[in-house]
Amino acid sequence: MSRKGRTWRAAAAALAVLLAAGAALAYPRPAPVPPRWELEFKPGELRLYVDPNDGATYWYFTYMVTNRTGRDQVWAPVFDLFTDRGEILRSGRDVPSRVAADIKDLLGNEFLEHQNEIIGDIYHGRDHAKEGLVVWLARRLDVNEISLFIAGTSGETAVVVNPLNGERVLLRKTLQRDYLIPGDALPRGSKPVELEAQHWVMR
Repeated sequence: MSRKGRTWRAAAAALAVLLAAGAALAYPRPAPVPPRWELEFKPGELRLYVDPNDGATYWYFTYMVTNRTGRDQVWAPVFDLFTDRGEILRSGRDVPSRVAADIKDLLGNEFLEHQNEIIGDIYHGRDHAKEGLVVWLARRLDVNEISLFIAGTSGETAVVVNPLNGERVLLRKTLQRDYLIPGDALPRGSKPVELEAQHWVMR
């Protein structure tokens, strides 16, 4: 390759890096101090459940949410799991109600509510805190990294323009929790999955 060609490629690579950095800087991030209401969210553990009836496997997660905003809010959360195998799992999808009930019985917490049960008003104050159970069908167990995205705990939003079609997209402040599963997930049983990192994103 000629010197001119190498110079052009180097310049193009540098420009690509600068554009990528500019895009990253321009992408909205959650405010350091929440500008809108935000619920107090206390996450529990992410674990694996094996249905003794048919051997199907499920991820499940528990949490507590408390409203200290000074006014009643609506609790309608969204829980998505992303795996390093390219899966995007929406909570509750293809999860029999029997399985959710079995996990609740296993945990022995009478205050736990499944995702469909818990949706609704959450009143102000510690006495009105809600405890929730979230379940996903684990279609694949050959995964080593899982990211859990939790939306609905904050009223903070941002609007961006999709560069492909020019449409405006509404982003919500979302809690991202990243997990690591060393080795095969099945032999671990219900041992909690290891949390690697947690941070807020706009998604």
